[in-house]
Amino acid sequence: MTKTFSEEKKFQRWLDTELAVLLARTHLGKLEMSIYQRILSQAKFTVEEIERLDKEIGHDLLAFVGTVQSYLDPELKKYFHAGGMTSYDTEEPATALIIIEAIDTIIEEIKILAAALKEKALEYKHLLKIGRTHGQHAEPTTLGLTFLFWYDSLVRQTRSLEEAREGMTYSKLSGAVGTYAGGLSPELEKQALHFLKLKPAPISFQIILRDRHLKVMNALEALAGVLENMAINIRLSGQTEIRELQEPFGKKQKGSSVMPHKKNTILTENLCGLATLIKCYALAISIHVPTWQERDISHSSVERVAVADAFQLTHFMLKRLTKVISGIVVNEKQIEKNLKLTRGITFSPEVKELLMSEGLDPETAYRTAQGLAFKAIEEDTPYLDLLLFSSEVPESLKKGLEGVFDYNKTVKFLDHVYERVLGEEA
Repeated sequence: MTKTFSEEKKFQRWLDTELAVLLARTHLGKLEMSIYQRILSQAKFTVEEIERLDKEIGHDLLAFVGTVQSYLDPELKKYFHAGGMTSYDTEEPATALIIIEAIDTIIEEIKILAAALKEKALEYKHLLKIGRTHGQHAEPTTLGLTFLFWYDSLVRQTRSLEEAREGMTYSKLSGAVGTYAGGLSPELEKQALHFLKLKPAPISFQIILRDRHLKVMNALEALAGVLENMAINIRLSGQTEIRELQEPFGKKQKGSSVMPHKKNTILTENLCGLATLIKCYALAISIHVPTWQERDISHSSVERVAVADAFQLTHFMLKRLTKVISGIVVNEKQIEKNLKLTRGITFSPEVKELLMSEGLDPETAYRTAQGLAFKAIEEDTPYLDLLLFSSEVPESLKKGLEGVFDYNKTVKFLDHVYERVLGEEA
């Protein structure tokens, strides 16, 4: 990703665009092939030369053009960046190519993390754990379903990125205000963009509207949110009182400068902070979708920072989270302890249903199941024992109560969920 957003790559994409325009001119009979071939063999640059000239003239595109022209035979200079081309006839296609390359890199990294999540989902498919809602014990689930949920949410992001990628395949070579003035034409635009594996936007001004770029950033923002969701829940699971999951901790690693016993969740905490940055970069791009008339430069400075940084951070987040998931520590004994911590009260929904089946009205059944559940926690007594000895529970139901307290029944559709997400791989 660093290479994708390097100055070297940017200028190379500018050169690729300029050469594509020259090649298109030859196909349209506007330029001799021998001239194109001579330019192709001579055209080159160094970043240092471009930056040195840019400091003198204050225009990076013209500094690039001047640098490349300095390597061309005198009679060839007039053909390079000519015929009505403006700066963004060079920069728009080049930027599109860079963003497409970056998206492809992100998608490949998503696949790696998704594979790690799927492996964990299958490994822990049947490991029962307590589910939590609002931070409270809710009903039993499995650890595998947690990983499967994360896997599914991650796979969806690939589709969003692919849609955003498609939007970036549309670009322009239509001149200063989109009217193909000078030596430009829709035919030249179509041919040149074809060589770059791009397509003409139906209409453009000096630039294409930044809604396409915003869609890319929104896809990165959504992906960052999904990664943050995984990270924050790994952090929660690593709390001392829970200790169900722990991010990798090296043998020589230290968790605190003063407390040797600490295993701080620094990797996932870091990811949550980086997700905030990506969201802010998406906001910055959204603010600069509007531009004055046919073009102003307010969006440019934002894009140069926000797009590159957002891709870099997203790539880093994916690689770091893959490391965390691959090396995650699963404390199965603690998971079982937590499952049974609340003395069986997580079966209160089944108890309520059983009471109603005997003819109790819904409100009475709810209050009976609830009251005895609260008492089980307060007195640290098994919920089942309180139900069996309660006068509020009909005697006819007590023989069937023990059968209600079956953890496996609460996840009886586990295979169905796995098949919906993974298909035959489940």
